[in-house]
Amino acid sequence: MKYLSSRNLYYILYVFVVIVVILIGFNIYFTIQIHNQLGKIVSQPGRWPVGAYIYDPGIGFDFAPNISGPIRDGSFYVKSHKFGYRIGKHEDASSFRSGGILSLGCSYTYGDEVESEQTFTQLIADSLGIPAYNYGVSSFSYIHALLKAQNLKEHGVLDKLKPTYVILGCWSGLLNRSRSPYPPILSENIPLVAAHICKDENEVSIHPPVNIDRAFELIDLYRKEGVGMSFKKFVKIFFIVPQILPLYLTNSQKSGKSAVYNDNVTDFEIYDYYFTAVENLFSPYGTQVIVLYMPYLPFDIPDRALTEVIAKHPDIIFVDGHKAVNKFNIPESEYRARHPQPSVHKSYAWETIEMMQPTPK
Repeated sequence: MKYLSSRNLYYILYVFVVIVVILIGFNIYFTIQIHNQLGKIVSQPGRWPVGAYIYDPGIGFDFAPNISGPIRDGSFYVKSHKFGYRIGKHEDASSFRSGGILSLGCSYTYGDEVESEQTFTQLIADSLGIPAYNYGVSSFSYIHALLKAQNLKEHGVLDKLKPTYVILGCWSGLLNRSRSPYPPILSENIPLVAAHICKDENEVSIHPPVNIDRAFELIDLYRKEGVGMSFKKFVKIFFIVPQILPLYLTNSQKSGKSAVYNDNVTDFEIYDYYFTAVENLFSPYGTQVIVLYMPYLPFDIPDRALTEVIAKHPDIIFVDGHKAVNKFNIPESEYRARHPQPSVHKSYAWETIEMMQPTPK
């Protein structure tokens, strides 16, 4: 019996060692893969200036303050104020005035492919003679935009800016993006993660992103020390493989980019959650909330859920971008399945300014 027990013990120990060796082998393999990917990220400049995207534990990622540099193809300039909002190439990144118009949204709001002064946020501000605070961030969703605004409140930025207006950039793609933990950015690099909306027992809430702060630390390490492998880098990567691997595999398959998550949260609930939270957040400043709907395709019109939620929030000024591009005869090629071009931003600005005027009694 003792002999059999000893054999069983040795067999269990043998199986355990084999499993550990296999796991270590897998870990080493993916350590090398992630090392190679980090080397590519650092050695092959991305589209945005180095350091433009930073880790944020609440949102998942954010755009960094005090960034200045051209987009990779040189088509427009990327510059951010010390408070994080977009500014023009020659604007001061430290000085500011309160009482302006603050915008929240994704790349459509940021003005991807156009200069800062060509965005609807800046055009509206210039027309009214007030400052612009463009907080659009590429790949942001409604949830990210809300969390961004809450961060600004927590850090005292809103108390300094005291915006007169806040304009929420909306388009059809942001609904599913708000449900997904994977933002549509850096699909071939180390993945980013994001906070997203979910519903448990009929209660809508925001689910925080997975913690991947160490991945951002590794990118910084490779930028500082170069792309060559070292014992220090190997150890750091080796011990975060279990944290990064599921995201890495999902990202490599690009399934996170197209998958729909938390589809039990309706479009109405997403809009209502977002607009209600924004109204509550900005009410202490007496800020007027504006919602701008922007078409992705010529036949994109405000959906039923959006119009119903707008009706529920009578104090919100609603601007129909689909109506604007038709009203001002903007060619479809300027916005069809692409970022809004300068003429489109101009039409949005004109329509918004018109809707901001008090209705004659």
